[in-house]
Amino acid sequence: MSVDEMGSDDAGLVAFLDGALPPEERAKLEIRLAQEPALKARLDALAAGSLPFKPSYEALSAHAPLARLEAILAESKAAVPAPVANDNAKESAKRSGWRLPPAAVAAALALFVLGTGVGHYLPPGLWPLPAAQRVDRDAPDSWRSVVAEYWGLTTSQTLDWMPNDAATAQRDLTVATRRLGLPLTSDKVALPAQELKRVELFHYDNAPLVEIAYLDELTGPLAFCIYANNPGTVTPPTLEQRKGFNVVYWSDTQRSYMLIGQGPDEIMQKLAAILVKQTAT
Repeated sequence: MSVDEMGSDDAGLVAFLDGALPPEERAKLEIRLAQEPALKARLDALAAGSLPFKPSYEALSAHAPLARLEAILAESKAAVPAPVANDNAKESAKRSGWRLPPAAVAAALALFVLGTGVGHYLPPGLWPLPAAQRVDRDAPDSWRSVVAEYWGLTTSQTLDWMPNDAATAQRDLTVATRRLGLPLTSDKVALPAQELKRVELFHYDNAPLVEIAYLDELTGPLAFCIYANNPGTVTPPTLEQRKGFNVVYWSDTQRSYMLIGQGPDEIMQKLAAILVKQTAT
């Protein structure tokens, strides 16, 4: 089976990779993987992130009724009442319960999904951002900007309620190991005074991206990110400011790395040096 074809076992294989299968089902699948080379090859293909996401998004873009969705939004905007002139009028508008029609809400959501999901693969003429932003997104460091934007939504409260579960962390690191091809254990990603809170798996530009989040009582949340894509150069740890965060980034021959947080420059560089040493052994 080629990676372009969806198989009946794919849902189970993806759950297996994500560590989400119940123990009994996982044991049965492991037996099948040992006995069925084709199934093992399919698992390896899924783990490598080689599914044809780009063609799928391009097909979605080609058939999406963008003109009709935009027309619905335009009509809805035209129907929006003019700005109210005083506080009494504002209160009256609130009581009237005015809101966008459901069709307009659906159109806005659809356009948002298409813009965010398809945008990176659209030809330059259809890219919905200004030219300067297009250049930035196509640059080798664009993944760091995307992470920084996402990380801006994370606060100490986001992580504080999460239990420190060593077994869950190790399970997630095992999945990350398969995705990245880089051995990861709790010891390899441990930091001296920062609690490991979660391990998350993402894809950026069709390559695996792993984010390991920590909570520092003094400086708040920070994240160690590993991206299974390398621009072709080996880069030593380098400090930069991005989206209001301090970032230390580096790369080896296969992957790119970054540590992002609000810690002082010196502390961030020391923590990055620890991670460089631990993940290289």
